[in-house]
Amino acid sequence: MNTKTIKQNAVCRFFNSTTAFRLVFISSLFFAIDKIFPPLLWAVMLWSVYLFCRELIKTQHLGKIRFRRVLYLFMGAALLTVIIHSRDNFFGNLYVLYWLLLCFFFFYGLHAEHDHEHRKHEAVVLLDFISGMTTLIMIIGLVLLAIFPKGLHLSGYDFAIHENRFVGIIPNANALAFYAVMALVATHILWKMKKSEGVLRKKTRIFYIGYAVINMISLFLSDSNASLLFIMTYCSFLAAYFIFNGFRKFELLSFILRIIATLLACLVTVLLVFYMRSLTQSCVSLMLTNGESKTQISNSVTTNNGSVQIKDDVDLNTSTTFKHENKNIDSGRFVIWKQALGLFEKFPILGVGKDNIVSYGKIYLGGLKYDDFHNGLLTIIISFGLVGFTIFMVLAITVAKTFFKAVFNYTDKCTHDGSVLVLIIAFCAAYSVYSMFEIALLLDLSYRVFIFWYMIGLGLSYATHYERRGGQ
Repeated sequence: MNTKTIKQNAVCRFFNSTTAFRLVFISSLFFAIDKIFPPLLWAVMLWSVYLFCRELIKTQHLGKIRFRRVLYLFMGAALLTVIIHSRDNFFGNLYVLYWLLLCFFFFYGLHAEHDHEHRKHEAVVLLDFISGMTTLIMIIGLVLLAIFPKGLHLSGYDFAIHENRFVGIIPNANALAFYAVMALVATHILWKMKKSEGVLRKKTRIFYIGYAVINMISLFLSDSNASLLFIMTYCSFLAAYFIFNGFRKFELLSFILRIIATLLACLVTVLLVFYMRSLTQSCVSLMLTNGESKTQISNSVTTNNGSVQIKDDVDLNTSTTFKHENKNIDSGRFVIWKQALGLFEKFPILGVGKDNIVSYGKIYLGGLKYDDFHNGLLTIIISFGLVGFTIFMVLAITVAKTFFKAVFNYTDKCTHDGSVLVLIIAFCAAYSVYSMFEIALLLDLSYRVFIFWYMIGLGLSYATHYERRGGQ
């Protein structure tokens, strides 16, 4: 076989691989290339159409996806909504449905492909990319902050700091905070996976500790309450699990003591995270302010007859802080949630379709405060009504039940695997809480949505693997 043939075969294998597709697609969303260079998104879309056809005709992996009947029902209800509102943004709503298919069948559905070890290897590659690349982005942002403590305005965007919140090179503090949180979770999962396989070397440990520190600092400086709630929920869930782990036979006193211990652990977690955020913000603010003042003094000193004078136009009391300029704890969310309920009253059964939310809000409510509701479940119920919302909740409850059954029925196997499934469940629980304050859950073409469904698919891979092996 000549070199040309080998290269052609390699290219064919690449484009026939759903693993390659997932890695490329999430990477493109990670760098927001779909917004920077839209033609790439269309190329990925064509690739996904080809894979859909191949999966349906040849490999038939799509027929092995768990709870697929619920997925079909949800997609059917969503399609019915689009047809009912076909006069308004028909193709835009169809476009949304297509990306839902990707979420369900290529990311959630990854558990139906190949063998479990192959999926674990894919996860290690993806999570290593996320943790390492995010940390690099955060380091660049922190360096930029040190150079420009008051921020850098370029091409209509603020970098380093915006409205007293750290944004680095991602000109959105909430987006940066999610990147940091996801990197923290990815690093934690990688640590457990590699440790359970005996491949966690000392050098790798040092890198992962560095990743955690850098991303934690970035998270605190972003002052994002939603992402802070994410990390608090993640830690509290893990604390609750390890407190109740091994609790099989119900004893009232033991149960009460565990409940008290769980509540105390959650309280300590919340207080510690808030304290660490406040301490980090204060320390970094002090360092930046002192550095800025010294720079101002050195730039403002003139010599006059041997004496030192400071120019009158220098303000030595300037300081960089990391507190919201918007003092409302809800950041305007209560208003938009009230508007969402108003739109729900108009179309309660099948909703309006995701792409009609803004236009219908203008028609029926006189306009929306924001372009989205900053709430994943609200977005689903407004988009697809009670019918779509109910089917989605059936799916969510079914998957959650499967996760917990796998953890508690195969405790020994789960522990041997580094309790990775427990960490994935903790991530999903934390993400669900986070999605109550952000659109990130399903109806958004973004990195944070697709990585969530990828993690669910990975969790189902572990659960299915345990069930098939019967814990052996």
